[in-house]
Amino acid sequence: MATPSGLVVAADGVSREFPPAQGPRTLYRVLRDVVSGTRTHHEPIRALRDVTLHAQAGEKVALIGNNGAGKSTLLKVVAGLLRATRGSVITRGEKVLLTSLGGGMIDDVSVRDNTLLWGSLYGVEASRMRGLLADVLEWAEIPGYEDARLRTLSSGTRQRLAFSVVRHIATDIFLIDEALSAGDVRFRAKCRAFFESEVNRRRTFVVATHDLDFAKSFCTLALWLNEGEVAEWGESGTVVERYVAAQSRRATPRPVAATAP
Repeated sequence: MATPSGLVVAADGVSREFPPAQGPRTLYRVLRDVVSGTRTHHEPIRALRDVTLHAQAGEKVALIGNNGAGKSTLLKVVAGLLRATRGSVITRGEKVLLTSLGGGMIDDVSVRDNTLLWGSLYGVEASRMRGLLADVLEWAEIPGYEDARLRTLSSGTRQRLAFSVVRHIATDIFLIDEALSAGDVRFRAKCRAFFESEVNRRRTFVVATHDLDFAKSFCTLALWLNEGEVAEWGESGTVVERYVAAQSRRATPRPVAATAP
């Protein structure tokens, strides 16, 4: 099946179910089933329900919604790590799923070797990574630290190091799952500059994020997921505003009815 004309990501009517988390059959549950003459049946967990997401080459799409809304599951389905229970997913071009910054790095290994290792996880050849090492360390603000053990770096510095490697990944589609949410203001500003660089204007981004300012300013489109279903899809500013309004309504306490003395 070919990707629809002009689209690099085409997810249509995607649903994803997981087996029920039944847990072990304790003695109490066995006796309960014997006495009642029945066996408890559990429904599958529906993480996504009939979700459609389309992205043209060069488009930036934000996935927003509360925790557990299905954002991470959708990214994994698009990346090919999970199969859709129903629906179809077609992508065109190379794609990378980035779920955590520094995941897989090793504390007792040098910064140099960790850089080569992390680059290799995302398809950057070791020979190329060696040539880029000085640039990677400079952007991460740790020039001269190539022989230091990773454990000597702060968590924030590790994130900068990992993202500095990400800048050199050659891919058509970036799928990013909250990987930038933990950085400080300065780190996020450096990441923003990377996203807005000329080379990335031709790349497609699908980003699950709680940073609504980022969703509005960097992304052109937004998909709001609510309990695995599409609540809103469209221009990012409009979708984010409606999402914020809905969250405000949920957070506003209901007035307590007055009672007679």
